[in-house]
Amino acid sequence: MTDMTRRTLLRSAAAVGVGALAGCTTAQEPGSTSNGSGRTTGNGGRFGVGDYNTQEVADELRYIEGNVRPLPGQKAKRVLITGSTGGLGQLTASFLLARGHSVVAHARNDQRASDVRRDLPGLEAVVTGDLSDLDEAKRLAARINKLGAFDVIVYNAGEYGVTNAEILNVNSLSPYLLTSLVDAPEQSIYLTSDLHRGGDLKLDELRTGGSHVTYDDSKLQILTLAMAVARRRPELRVNAVAPGWVPTLMGFANGPYAPDDLRAGYMTQVWLAEGREPASRGSGGFLFHRKPEDDVHRAVLDTRAQDDLLDAYAERTGVVLR
Repeated sequence: MTDMTRRTLLRSAAAVGVGALAGCTTAQEPGSTSNGSGRTTGNGGRFGVGDYNTQEVADELRYIEGNVRPLPGQKAKRVLITGSTGGLGQLTASFLLARGHSVVAHARNDQRASDVRRDLPGLEAVVTGDLSDLDEAKRLAARINKLGAFDVIVYNAGEYGVTNAEILNVNSLSPYLLTSLVDAPEQSIYLTSDLHRGGDLKLDELRTGGSHVTYDDSKLQILTLAMAVARRRPELRVNAVAPGWVPTLMGFANGPYAPDDLRAGYMTQVWLAEGREPASRGSGGFLFHRKPEDDVHRAVLDTRAQDDLLDAYAERTGVVLR
């Protein structure tokens, strides 16, 4: 798919309210039946098909498990991935584990923690915390700090198709809190979306305690946050990634169609985390499938807008980014 075609699809999706998250179709789970939405009926089993993963994601997890191995001479890194019990976060965790890295997963609750321990038995640990609750996000930051330093944190957790208040807390305010309160890793990776172009920073909503923040708004906020952190912490590597519209449960939220490649949707995060190539060791970048994205909302690279967003976050949460 050409870049122009992808952008046209994503802008069309924004117009009708479709989540921007790619795709190939694959075989179903044995003994299950398709319900036409990328999910299957049945109890989901390992990898949670129909519960927290699509068949496409489950098949990719099995591919990783059977084919990916550590690279000779590669330095193992310690990586934390938020929202890593399903979808792109789980795929990123699975691939990095298979490559020999130490991975800590994050789950919303004890049940999801149990699921990911079963799915990815090589995990170093699982931390729990519901990012829709800002007090819980602060407690999660303390739990993460107790685990010690990380080389990489991937801010993958995100919501779509829920209330505006949940979108704001999970997609925007909680990543800000974790960025501010967790001991800074050598590298941070923030997941955003091309749909940020249709968003607004909604600074007044943040300052006044409002919650009228859409998915597009939240993705503009998180991308602008990433660029602000890259500027404020020049000694560290900070980048943002648009994974594309991929066949996860979020990607299929409005129907069984997602035009982007699933593997490409998580491999940019792997590529950045491993940092094996010179092009993967930069900072302050916004990437789609390893390539820089130049078509961004005007606020993203505006240093005054970045500072205004940080001030609004601090006013809303009572926590100042250091």
